[in-house]
Amino acid sequence: MFRQAMQRPQVAIRRALSTFLSKHNTGPSSDEVRKLLETRCPGIEVRIKDEHFIIKDCSVMPDGFCLKPERTSDPDNQEKVYMLTGSGPSGGGGTWFCQRCGSKGSWYDLKRLSSGFEITKGVLGPEITKGVRGIEGQSEDRARKSGGRVSLRLPDQKVAKLFPVNLLGNPFGDKEVYEIMEYLTGTGVGQRGLNLSTLINYCVGVGEYKFLKGSQYVKRKCVTFPWVMSSQQLATQDEALGQETDGLDEGQEAITRRIKARSWQEKGYQRLDPPGGGWGLFGFHLVGALETSIVLTEGEYDAMAVYQDTEIPAVSLPNGASSLPPEVLPLLERFEKIYLFLDNDAPGQVGAEKFAKKLGVGRCLLVRPLRADLDLHPAGALKDANDALRLGVRMKPWIEAAEPLQHRSIATFKSLREQVLHEISNPGEFNGTKLLKMPLFTEAIKGLRKGELSVVTGPTGSGKTTLLSQLSLDLAEQNVSTLWGSFEVKNTRLMKKMLHQFNGQPLVQPGTSEVIEGLRDLADRFEALPLYFMTFHGGSDVDQVLDAMEHAVYVHDVENVIIDNLQFMMTMRKGFDKFEAQDSAIEKFRKFATENNVHVTLVVHPRKEVEGARLGISSIFGSAKVTQEADLVVILQYDGEVKYIDVKKNRYDGELGIIPMSFSPITASFYEDAGLLPVVKQRKMPPRAETGASQDEGVDLCCESA
Repeated sequence: MFRQAMQRPQVAIRRALSTFLSKHNTGPSSDEVRKLLETRCPGIEVRIKDEHFIIKDCSVMPDGFCLKPERTSDPDNQEKVYMLTGSGPSGGGGTWFCQRCGSKGSWYDLKRLSSGFEITKGVLGPEITKGVRGIEGQSEDRARKSGGRVSLRLPDQKVAKLFPVNLLGNPFGDKEVYEIMEYLTGTGVGQRGLNLSTLINYCVGVGEYKFLKGSQYVKRKCVTFPWVMSSQQLATQDEALGQETDGLDEGQEAITRRIKARSWQEKGYQRLDPPGGGWGLFGFHLVGALETSIVLTEGEYDAMAVYQDTEIPAVSLPNGASSLPPEVLPLLERFEKIYLFLDNDAPGQVGAEKFAKKLGVGRCLLVRPLRADLDLHPAGALKDANDALRLGVRMKPWIEAAEPLQHRSIATFKSLREQVLHEISNPGEFNGTKLLKMPLFTEAIKGLRKGELSVVTGPTGSGKTTLLSQLSLDLAEQNVSTLWGSFEVKNTRLMKKMLHQFNGQPLVQPGTSEVIEGLRDLADRFEALPLYFMTFHGGSDVDQVLDAMEHAVYVHDVENVIIDNLQFMMTMRKGFDKFEAQDSAIEKFRKFATENNVHVTLVVHPRKEVEGARLGISSIFGSAKVTQEADLVVILQYDGEVKYIDVKKNRYDGELGIIPMSFSPITASFYEDAGLLPVVKQRKMPPRAETGASQDEGVDLCCESA
């Protein structure tokens, strides 16, 4: 029987609420920093010295900026805040430090404080479950917040050391452990081809963890990947992030920051142990203190494959190609070159560009398979480093041939050759993320693609928010990090709805006021999803919302943003014509989606129509710019009896269509109902009031190419 990782905290870690920005990331320009200070901090007085703005009196700064706001006008307390301009060799424009109170932060913190927003995770706290009996308390991270800090935990260090013993020694003679060892060291199809010395050096082990399957917990043996670092490396990370680590044993050299555990047979069963712990890099303990370059791979098996083949220590991203938490950036600050060895597929290449922006484009080199090696193997055979190891392809020449990333505004066929050929050979891979629970809708729009702007409209009460909430859950369950900006429906109500949809049945026992069994476990699973919510304190205009989106993309690697709805922000634009303000907002959201390679969905209300009338593109409130800028226009039609999705514009491949839907109050979700299509086509609907359009205008069969 295996010992499981202890949940009792052994060491407390404290993290300041600031966002780390690498010195290699040049950040905003001096003009951008000055403009933000002047527009968000009226009355500010600054002078420039070397590469710093020196702020005279920090009382004009946003709430939360200063930790000692008393007596800031005293001469001895002035000119204590130094903020990098971004024009010097240190880069980091907007990064500040106060010599008086110790406050510090980055450009992202400055924008967060000046815009008055917070990005909250999808947690089930007391504010979410108000009025629901049987639940109290809140998420572990929130419960441990004190004085603006968060206490984190380390795993039990003794248990962490037992996991490699379980794998290599198999003290209990467990048959499944022998199978796991064969999976790791075998060279057959579906095996990893790693040798024992590699597994030992990376401290790989086996542990047993429990996972929720339906309403029951199941035990699974997992391969464990520890994030080991030296005490000096941990201290360096803590200092850069404003953290403290208490309770470490005197002289303890190797520390396991956290453990990633993944079922060796079912990849869906995966967790980080302990919950709410700090961030690290798998394999970082193997990188020498004098090394000036490092190889960064997408997965743990890839890091070990690179090390085994090239003898170059390689580390793995903590979350694959989906995210690079800013908390690991301090560990990578000292390296002059970072080789990004991500998978040779669309997500890997997109991730490389995204992470290079965080790490500093100037020091990043992109590793790709050599053309000669690709020509010798079937298409798709060399997707990652582990494939190369199993096929006997040497990877050191790949690393030696690594090239800098191309400037985003300049491209050559040489730089895009493999991507173009891969897209031709694998067209389905570039269709976008599928909406697994709505296959007909996916068939029509070919999934949701990064860098695109979608517009969703529909009459009041048609279910726009309900539909988007279930679609965002679908994406989050596929590990697509999603940010919600819900300005009509409170976050608490939205989260309750999503939790109901996530569960697939009511949260309260039918006919009673008692909550269902296992609600806390359900909340834990929901909280683990990459769902984030904007929380504004007071009003919010478009620029403040964009600040929040920028923050979420940097900190949480958000790939999907939902704004519900556009009209809410127009009320904040005083002195602007409403159509002019909307055009400006659409242009900004369009630009944001393109430059940050995220999918942005805007809910836009329709103009007043005859009740039950079929809506068309011209029904969308505002000018033609809304639909001109959009890549996808979707109308949720409702004639009083039947609801259906009406795809009115699809820039990707031109395919349009109608997808009838029915609503289930049990699941609080829509489901596709193709059997209603004949009913929709025969339905006599009133014409639109202001255009006099016929009742058949805009109807496309499910699905029909334009």
